[in-house]
Amino acid sequence: MAEKGTGAVILAAGKSEYMEELRPLMKVGRTTMIQREIDTLRQAGISPIVVVTGYQAEALEKHIAHRGAVFVRNKRYQTSQMFGSICQGLRYIQKKADRVLLFPSDIPLVSADTIFKMKEAKGSIAIPVYEGKRGHPVMLAQSVIPAILGYKGEMGLRGAIEACGVPAELVRLCDRGVVMDTNTAGDYKEILKYEEDSRKKQELSCMISVRLKKETECFSQDTAGFLEAIRENGSMLGACQAKGISYSKGWKMVKQAEDELGIRFITRQAGGSRGGSSTLTEEGAGFLDRFCALEEQIARYAENAFSGLFSGAMEQKGQEWEGDE
Repeated sequence: MAEKGTGAVILAAGKSEYMEELRPLMKVGRTTMIQREIDTLRQAGISPIVVVTGYQAEALEKHIAHRGAVFVRNKRYQTSQMFGSICQGLRYIQKKADRVLLFPSDIPLVSADTIFKMKEAKGSIAIPVYEGKRGHPVMLAQSVIPAILGYKGEMGLRGAIEACGVPAELVRLCDRGVVMDTNTAGDYKEILKYEEDSRKKQELSCMISVRLKKETECFSQDTAGFLEAIRENGSMLGACQAKGISYSKGWKMVKQAEDELGIRFITRQAGGSRGGSSTLTEEGAGFLDRFCALEEQIARYAENAFSGLFSGAMEQKGQEWEGDE
């Protein structure tokens, strides 16, 4: 059986008790917290990325519609606590990924390097640790997800992990971002200060975008994200609404991929003004899964190649600048 790679669930359904703003949309540097998280996950080759929304769901979904994520709404977010959103996200993703990162939407400073290290953890459950303090994102193997979903206690994710009976691997990191959340206004100010200080000494990084072509470009991250949305929503119309694009644009993406690749990606059932239903064909779903695996492998290779080619040169350049002073 082919490996499905590593996916992520971003938990963005709740409303802060201490802050009026919608936390995922609060700015950190040049972008918002949730955009930064998605971009970091993409940089590390994580796919699929599932965002569990609830409070102000429409505004949040519109804000990140073009970043290749799939949306799952927790309609009971006011009463279910975060663990309810975790379970909803895990139910969606458990058959689509071999390992899953659980990523609260208010920890925007986790680095791509940390994501790579979490992916390399050997345990079925892996927890990042910074200076003795446990943080996020937590990594779960597909094998432990049923036990997490079956937990009926009141201790949330921590209780579910303890009830699994599987020892968690503690991944010790030098990334303070894994323990920096925004529960309060004071936390947010601390994150802004840390981000500003980090940006001044920011290292060069590599970002990869994978696109496939024959005569013309026919399959990209946008295409993959749209097909994921069809798989989740069961209709072209629902996928277009989730991704914030017109029906004609969505259909054009699918048609272009089908014509160029000679693959039938979806089957459609007419439904009048409601748009009917659409499902991925077995061949289409297989192609989508292989594309996501390709993204992850290319991202891993690119990170290694970049480190080998650039890291030493940039360190030497930094030393030259220090010498000039």
